[in-house]
Amino acid sequence: MSMFPEWRVAVVGAGTISQRVHIPVFQKQPNTTVVAVCDVNEARARAVAEETGVAAVYSDYEKMLQEIQPNITVVATPNVFHKPMAIAALEAGAHVLCEKPVALTYADAQAMFATAAAQNRVLTVGTHFRFTAPMQAAKRHAEQGFFGRIYAARTVWQRRNGIPGYGSWFTNKDLAGGGALLDIGVHTLDRALYIMGYPRPRRVSGAMFAEFGPRGRGLGGWGADILQPSANARYDVDDVAWAQVVFEDGAVLQFQVAWASNYPETFVTEIFGNEGGAYIGGWDSVQLYTMLNGLEVKIETELPAQRGSSYEQLINNFVRRLEGDESADIVTPEQALVHVQIVDAIMRSATEGCEVML
Repeated sequence: MSMFPEWRVAVVGAGTISQRVHIPVFQKQPNTTVVAVCDVNEARARAVAEETGVAAVYSDYEKMLQEIQPNITVVATPNVFHKPMAIAALEAGAHVLCEKPVALTYADAQAMFATAAAQNRVLTVGTHFRFTAPMQAAKRHAEQGFFGRIYAARTVWQRRNGIPGYGSWFTNKDLAGGGALLDIGVHTLDRALYIMGYPRPRRVSGAMFAEFGPRGRGLGGWGADILQPSANARYDVDDVAWAQVVFEDGAVLQFQVAWASNYPETFVTEIFGNEGGAYIGGWDSVQLYTMLNGLEVKIETELPAQRGSSYEQLINNFVRRLEGDESADIVTPEQALVHVQIVDAIMRSATEGCEVML
């Protein structure tokens, strides 16, 4: 018999990520039951519940929290709802796994984590690409001092054709808050910050563009509500974002993300240290560079065996942390706040046309 309470998971949002990841992965966890799924589209919530064997269906998340009283809530809704839904779940006594971005502004994120602290609950974020095998290998090298002082990094996720859910909430600024930056950009940023040790940012310069979506180009295959381009399809978010971040310790980060581009698919994080460097591929490679006995050396790193997907590792670690394992690696409040502060500054810099001091 487990010494921990049964984990009763409620999922708010019945979109693709909940169907493919949250519900099935939580259902694999020991001592854990997904007890309810909620979506404003009740028919979709019911279909998902029937397919995955979840007992309760709701269209009102506040009613669900009151009646089901889950001790874990997943928030996987359009971005604009993350703050009110996460705070409501925390105040109802649940720990919360919130999809990225955790919040649309730094002030919102501060309010969310303050609530978590006041309620003595864990709030974490679904930036799971830090748990891929290449990232975990590079992190171990960083922790063991291979890179020395990391003075610079470059992190890129550039798609050829990858605009998700054209005409859905993904491309609606009122619901998403932004485009590529808030979607894949948050993963790209976390990869670099994770290896760098999440240094404090000092100043940020950013630029954002919408060069493909407004013309119905660069469309991808992700999103449960994909619509074909039409006169009524709304697209008022960025599809490209570039930025430079300078940190308090003097290190610098170059950041580049695109849903669509006239350039090959690129997913890489590069680390530059005074003792060693790394080229960290998206899925299956890490090359290390250093000097050995006065000679330039390139090392192909053997990647560790990975049990399950990066998101499975994130959820495994989340549950372990709730059960008292402080060694379980999750996105901490301190990391999440630095992350949101940088993204918020990129958006402000792009809008105001000037560098933002933090």
